[in-house]
Amino acid sequence: MESIKRKLLIKKKKLLTHLLNHINSLDEMKVSVDGDKKNTLFLKIQNSFDNAMAQKRKISDFILNLNGLSGRKFRSMLNNLIEIYNTPKYLEIGSWHGSTACSVCYKNTVDITCIDNWSQNFIKEKDPMVEFKKNIKNSLNKSSNLNLINDDFRKVNYNKIGKHNIYLYDGPHHLKDHYDGIKLVQPALENEYILIVDDWNWKQVRSGTLSCIDHLNLKVISQLEIKTTCDDSSALITGENSDWHQGCCFFVIKK
Repeated sequence: MESIKRKLLIKKKKLLTHLLNHINSLDEMKVSVDGDKKNTLFLKIQNSFDNAMAQKRKISDFILNLNGLSGRKFRSMLNNLIEIYNTPKYLEIGSWHGSTACSVCYKNTVDITCIDNWSQNFIKEKDPMVEFKKNIKNSLNKSSNLNLINDDFRKVNYNKIGKHNIYLYDGPHHLKDHYDGIKLVQPALENEYILIVDDWNWKQVRSGTLSCIDHLNLKVISQLEIKTTCDDSSALITGENSDWHQGCCFFVIKK
């Protein structure tokens, strides 16, 4: 009911309504699937996506509204994916306030490794590492295990952090960052795993990711690609106010 009241108030402001319609016309979502659609891991990806789109979720409003560089349906999809994954071992680079890590953990049992040096602060009045620790504490259940690594992702010894079967890269987004974010982490990943790359709208993100996959001779079994723009630009509606932020891509990778 609250959202209905807000919409009615906005509709009374004609200029604002016109602006919102114009903004909405500039960005267009695109979803595409490629590869083996019957692969066991891909079926989990597809199921998680379908449930997120259908608003089938157990994730809390606290996490959906948490300040962060990820969309609401993306958070639901992550939570859904971990729920249906057998023995999930999740690794992420780039945690910031914890919107993705908290989504993964909420009412799920998971071994989770988070790597960040919290050098980027987009909200000056908040310490990002303090915010992360506070938020993850509210989301992590007693049956899960958290390994927190406070360091530059390029300085981590990936031979010593165990094997993971789901990996999200959401660190810095230059082409070289994405290349290194795939290459350096391979020792910490199982022979077949799910790779998730955020901010897929951007050309340098796609180029860095795909060139590394090609150079390492990794096999893409299947993939689900979500873009929120179709011209390599940034979406206007982002973060917790969006569904998919700046897009994302889910890969099933085999070494």
